[in-house]
Amino acid sequence: MPRCPPADSRTWPYALAAVTVAVALALSGSGSAARGDPAPAHLGAVVTEDIGPLSAPAPRDAPQPVAGSAVLTPERREELSERVAAIIEEHGVRCAIAVQDLRTGTTFSHAAHERFPTASTVKLTILTMLLLRADERGTGLTASEYARAERMIRYSDNGVTDGLYARLGFTEGFEEGARTLGFTETEPHPRGVWGATRTTASDQIRLLRALYTDTSPLAEEDRAYVRGLMESVAPEQAWGISAAAGPGDTVGLKNGWVPRQSNGGLWNINSVGYVAGPDREYLIAVLSDDHPGYVGGVDLVEELVSVVIGEIESPGGRTAPGGVGATLR
Repeated sequence: MPRCPPADSRTWPYALAAVTVAVALALSGSGSAARGDPAPAHLGAVVTEDIGPLSAPAPRDAPQPVAGSAVLTPERREELSERVAAIIEEHGVRCAIAVQDLRTGTTFSHAAHERFPTASTVKLTILTMLLLRADERGTGLTASEYARAERMIRYSDNGVTDGLYARLGFTEGFEEGARTLGFTETEPHPRGVWGATRTTASDQIRLLRALYTDTSPLAEEDRAYVRGLMESVAPEQAWGISAAAGPGDTVGLKNGWVPRQSNGGLWNINSVGYVAGPDREYLIAVLSDDHPGYVGGVDLVEELVSVVIGEIESPGGRTAPGGVGATLR
């Protein structure tokens, strides 16, 4: 588990970000931010727009549970909802989580229609949209685009993302792709700042369904390609929803992390992806904001993932924060 932000592969494209880091380094005198976390070298994109919750349509229907599957009863669902809300309140942040169990049809969410900045998680959406457009035109991606896509997803490279977002067509191209994917709550930044895209946990589950299930506008070979990148991200970036994984499980994810200047430097920490094993297949999206530091944000994301998945898989009740499936006595 990394306890400092993963390194970026290039200098930030924003002068303000560079100034922020310089100030943090000066305050610490040792390469650590004033809040106690190491100064970041990768921030996805500087997010300059504040975000408020908007009304949202009803979520799509979930798959029906299979016979004999473990499904959250109304009582357990209410208890889990209260527990998740209490954890978030204790940390004093904004946070949303959405989970879909593809094996049983069980779903759980908290604040799934509240909007958050995407930071680097939007890179997964950008690649999906590029593949959709290439398929529609019958052209496929070029060798150069494939190489850039690998750097964008596996290493969260910002420079290649700038270029691929331009290839997509900035805001106009993003909006076209959003309609194809069935997004109802995701908005690109009007001035083309990809990291300031706003999304919801509900729409991120829609994206994951497009990448992981047959109910997708993407061809299977494209879905397999994206999943392969998600399953081979740089080790220091493999935190977040991976907290739900057991031995031998497959994890595919894309994370995003950025201290937002417009929010007093508080951190936006996101993790979206899937965890799959012989008897489990989960799509998971966690979006959060207002964290004082990177480390605490990652810890909260992983705690919520462990608690929710643990409760879904536990037939007897609540789970301990220490790990998935541990029962409170």
